[in-house]
Amino acid sequence: MKHTYLFEEGRWIATGVYSDEKGEIVQVEGQTIIIHKDEVWINEGSMKVLTNTPVEFFNKYEIIPFVYGSEMTNWKSFNPALGELKGKFMIVQDSIMSKYASVDGQYTGFEYLKKIDDLTYENRGFALRNDEKLSSWAVQLKKIK
Repeated sequence: MKHTYLFEEGRWIATGVYSDEKGEIVQVEGQTIIIHKDEVWINEGSMKVLTNTPVEFFNKYEIIPFVYGSEMTNWKSFNPALGELKGKFMIVQDSIMSKYASVDGQYTGFEYLKKIDDLTYENRGFALRNDEKLSSWAVQLKKIK
């Protein structure tokens, strides 16, 4: 299966829900921009949690480009709230999966992106702090032409 998210440059808009450590569910919106350079792919994004006082999270991934025919690659990022994260992307049929951990081991998580069509992915994931729920989310990503 040919994936478009990560594998093609572009801008994606996200909408959906976010759940905090207490299970409170709120709407979220965000965007991510994919940029390909020779030695690194950049995934720069933000997510705004639409509480009474909206909170915005930023993240910038540096992804080692997938080697032709490979199902897996490594990535790293710096998240202002969680610190430096390192992870892996794995392609499994219609999905791109990722597991990650902070360098200090305090934060871990998992997410997956399921391809609906070339312009749409569903994203689900969770983050843990010391093996306790920090957050989870369910969003849809739509590519902007």
